[in-house]
Amino acid sequence: MEKAAKKRSCFEEGRSNIKRARGDETTNVSASKTPKPMKAEPIHLSSIRSMCVEAKVDFSAKQRPTPTECHLVVHELGKLHPDVISNNDERRVALELQRQQTNESRTKNRSNVPITDAIISTMLSQNTTAANQDRAFASLKAAFPGGWEQVATELNTSRIQDAIRVAGLAQVRAERLLSMLQVILSERGEANFEYLQHYKSNDDIVQELSRFKGMGPKTISCVLLFALGRPDFPVDTHVLRISKQMGWVPQSYSREAAYRYLNDLIPDECKLDLHCLLVAHGKQCNRCAARGRAQFPPAEQWACPMAAIKNGKLVAANICANFATLDQKPAAVKEENQFESTYLFRAAKPEPDRANPSSEILIKKEA
Repeated sequence: MEKAAKKRSCFEEGRSNIKRARGDETTNVSASKTPKPMKAEPIHLSSIRSMCVEAKVDFSAKQRPTPTECHLVVHELGKLHPDVISNNDERRVALELQRQQTNESRTKNRSNVPITDAIISTMLSQNTTAANQDRAFASLKAAFPGGWEQVATELNTSRIQDAIRVAGLAQVRAERLLSMLQVILSERGEANFEYLQHYKSNDDIVQELSRFKGMGPKTISCVLLFALGRPDFPVDTHVLRISKQMGWVPQSYSREAAYRYLNDLIPDECKLDLHCLLVAHGKQCNRCAARGRAQFPPAEQWACPMAAIKNGKLVAANICANFATLDQKPAAVKEENQFESTYLFRAAKPEPDRANPSSEILIKKEA
């Protein structure tokens, strides 16, 4: 008994020393007594709000670009590049007709493989100009009149390389193209990707195409948007550069990081037009081009509307400063609620000269 009492006494003394060292022992409370637990008081919503106000927590900050800002950029750049919107309208009609085709009609017309054409054309677009891409694709189709199944039955890549040499990297492109078509032919009995239109989700298509060399994130995103008409937002060098200039993504973001971020934020109905407009604008606007030198500058310099867009609104002061050197009056300031969810664009008059891609339509003076 004495040993048990001695052990208990040593235990209580040790616990008291620990509490004293931690500074949480009170002088009025005996070590042998445990204090009663305090009753928790309910915290009301008003108290939470007041604490947030006191802490100066800003809940008004939005991730950019907001849906309103996306619609506004499409609206303003659409006035500057009406040919882009017109081309996209034609593309939307063609994609709708493509969806309406029946399996029977596709079987009768084996040469009608728009998805496969778009995939191979997109692969040829990597690291080359649009003109060289078009020439290489046309040369490839002419060299193999039997279609993609004829390409897939080639024993080596020499003829394919000769056909696409104008696009550059002919050996690498030819090897990847031949390997991809041969895999599809062996798996499905046909060397085409038309089966992708029956996939339900974008993720399934990404997983299917990612197994082929040469099908990176940007290429697959372009296939989703242009070949399959699915909402996706490819990020190329022009889109990335302008997104950083606008403060939509941090300067440290890579194309892949920007793609993941922007693809989640940009509304589906904006993705096609916004992507095409940013690409066209990045090639033609000196302000938004790399190193301030546009690839295809207009004959007469315009006032860039991107400088006047701040947090989803057109800022009148910026517009005035932007137009001052051109002796033009500022456009009317448009509020956020004017660009909410839907829009319909039509090509402005006069139409640009399609035979001359460098021709541009300047912003009209507004009274």
